Amino acid sequence: MSLSRRELLGRLGLATVGLGGLAWLQLAGRSHAPTAFAPGAARRGVLRPPGSLPEDEFLARCIRCQRCVEACEPRAIRLVGGESAHAGTPVIVAEERACNLCLRCGPACPTGAIAILADRSDAAMGEAIVDEDLCVSHNGSGVCGACFTACPLKGRAIVQGIYNAPEVRPEHCVGCGLCEEACIVHRDKAIRVHSGRSWS
Repeated sequence: MSLSRRELLGRLGLATVGLGGLAWLQLAGRSHAPTAFAPGAARRGVLRPPGSLPEDEFLARCIRCQRCVEACEPRAIRLVGGESAHAGTPVIVAEERACNLCLRCGPACPTGAIAILADRSDAAMGEAIVDEDLCVSHNGSGVCGACFTACPLKGRAIVQGIYNAPEVRPEHCVGCGLCEEACIVHRDKAIRVHSGRSWS
């Protein structure tokens, strides 16, 4: 069967798009697979965009359209790779690029998997927890304050003690991860967001 030039170019275009998408998913799978997209993910849970519904409902509603990724101001939202039920869904790897609570992902979501929030204090993504053995201000190896400075709710979600030692107030922490991204401890962050969301 012979194809016209237009039909041939059309099919080549579709193939190119398909291969590009496949390459992207494979790249995402290597970098952000559910069990390895961030250190301690299995222990700390999955960090979803602000306003994400409870996990089961979120997975049922999310159509993997990537509109939240496109809307994300700091480019913090990434896609899970692989072939699990989570593949193609949005996650945030806070230690690499945290959420700045721009709240653009909610209005961009066409299915309500990510709810529209009125205020950044409603985000409820998780809770930052300080490892005092690793934190230089707590263990006496230095004076820092980076997490306090980065916190968008400083003085409420994070307060400082002696030598700038941070203390998280869970009732105000929204789990955006800006503290985790800013933490100067590189081997394993001294402050990490725990979401309570499970992959299982």
